[in-house]
Amino acid sequence: MHGFSSSFPHGGPGAGLVLLRLTVAWQLLSGASTFLPWWQLSLLCVMTLLLVLGMLTPLAGALSILYQLAGLMHAELSAAPAIATLTATALVLLGPGAYAADARLFGRRRLLLPPDPAEAVSNKDYSIHLGEKK
Repeated sequence: MHGFSSSFPHGGPGAGLVLLRLTVAWQLLSGASTFLPWWQLSLLCVMTLLLVLGMLTPLAGALSILYQLAGLMHAELSAAPAIATLTATALVLLGPGAYAADARLFGRRRLLLPPDPAEAVSNKDYSIHLGEKK
């Protein structure tokens, strides 16, 4: 498993995913009422912060889907909660993108090999790190 997402696109697609994350965060805040309980308002703020930073994006997106679905069940017949639910679903399916904290935390890493592999095996420090005994 490669972390939360199998790839973190950069360039134009990565910028599009940044806009998608910001859109989902904005939809969360714009749909919030001022009469929410403190725990619900704090959950919205945490989800919004996670989406803006791109941290734990699949989790924050899934919570956003659940929140928007709950709003869809209790709201009048309107297209806004349905669009917000579909937008959050698209974000979960596409992933956070390269311009997110998730890409730094869970992205692929570069493995730097020593110039001469035979030299590294004979190195005492290397054998200690492998757990080999002298």
